[in-house]
This record gives sequence, structure tokens and C-alpha cells, in this order.
Amino acid sequence: MNEFVNQVFHADARHLLAKLPEESIDAVICDPMYGTAKNYEYEWGIDPANGDPELHWEYHKPIYEECRRVLKPGGALAWGQGAKFCEHFQDWLGNHRVWTITRFRPKGKSATGHAWVVQTREQKPIPMPDRDSLVICDNVGPIRKLHPCIKMVEELKFVVEELTKPGDIVLDCCCGLGSTLLAAEQLGRRWIGCDISQRYSQIAKLRMENLRSHMESQGSLRTQKDFIADRC
Repeated sequence: MNEFVNQVFHADARHLLAKLPEESIDAVICDPMYGTAKNYEYEWGIDPANGDPELHWEYHKPIYEECRRVLKPGGALAWGQGAKFCEHFQDWLGNHRVWTITRFRPKGKSATGHAWVVQTREQKPIPMPDRDSLVICDNVGPIRKLHPCIKMVEELKFVVEELTKPGDIVLDCCCGLGSTLLAAEQLGRRWIGCDISQRYSQIAKLRMENLRSHMESQGSLRTQKDFIADRC
């Protein structure tokens, strides 16, 4: 696993997942294409599902099944999914809970929400944590213009912190600009990321480099061995 851990790959999720050993990942936190907007053009082209739920799941089901395969027993899966398809969640994903996290920008005019379908490898629902799920996103910045549906690091820190422990391996096989990976890094988790877009994967790498430089300058960069030792 060393060749995969703490690396960002430009790859199709299906190809990377096929290379990962069974039961090797502690948590999968993945936010794939929503598929709810017709003719929506992503970085890698037009949404192949064109807003059709059956075509959407036909494309994503193999990715979902591979995510379950690589999870350790009892491992957590958080699958970002457009609420427009909520009537299909049970058929597609089995037993689950929907976590709704609200993002609020103090300088913005409104709050927005995002739904995560959360379960274990065995499709056992993972309840929403008994804590406030309002996350404050202070500094969105120009990066918001680089992706049609970027997720904020603050939101992903909520998910990563609740589903994993320090030293765990977090996989995001549709990592976009790398927010899940940045959240994992800040919380002392190991991580693996990939995206089908070369541009997005390059931006994710650059964001990680910038984060590590900042953490090092602040004296907050610790080794993975430190975090693993904390857990033992």
C-alpha cells in the first residue's frame, strides 16, 4: 500500500480501485458526479448520464461496489449524492443514513446544504453524529471558480473526523480539487486520492503542497508515525 498512500493520481476511479487490495482502506469518502443536471459539462466532458438516474447508477455502481470491496470490515463509506435522486438511494446503496451538512459563509447571503449517504462496508447505517452540523466556511477564495461543485475543506473535516481515527487511511477516488485529502492531512489521517481530470488532480497536488508548507511554517506538521503512535 505504500505506493498509494499520501498520493494523488490522475486516473479513472475504476482503474485505481482495481489496483487496491481488498479490505485495505479504513474509510471511503467520495463525492462523484451528481448526474442530476442534463447536459452538464464537467472538466472531463458532458455528464454521460444526461440527468437519467438509471444511466447515472449504471456508470457509478461498479465504482461503489469496488469502494466496498477495498474497505476493511466495519469501514465507513460516505457517498456524496444529489438529493434529486433520493428515491433511489435505498435501491442503489442499501441501508444507510443521510447526513446533511450545512455550509455557511459569514460574508455570503445564505447557507447551503449537501447530502452524504453514510454506511459501513456491510451496508449498516451510520447515524448522524450528535453535534451541530453547521460548518463555517470563512475563506472560499478564487478556488471556487475552478470547479462546478467544489466541497469546502471545513465540511470534509466534519466527515473525516466523525468516520475515522488518526492514522487511518481515507480514500477519495473522485477527489476533484482535493478537499477530502486536505481535511485528512490536517486531522492526521493517511489518504489516497485520484481524479479522472488531469487538471483537477494537478490542482489537488498543488493545494496539498501549499497546505504542508503552511503547516510546516506554523510548526504543526507531524509525521504519520506520530499520529499512529497516538492511536496505539
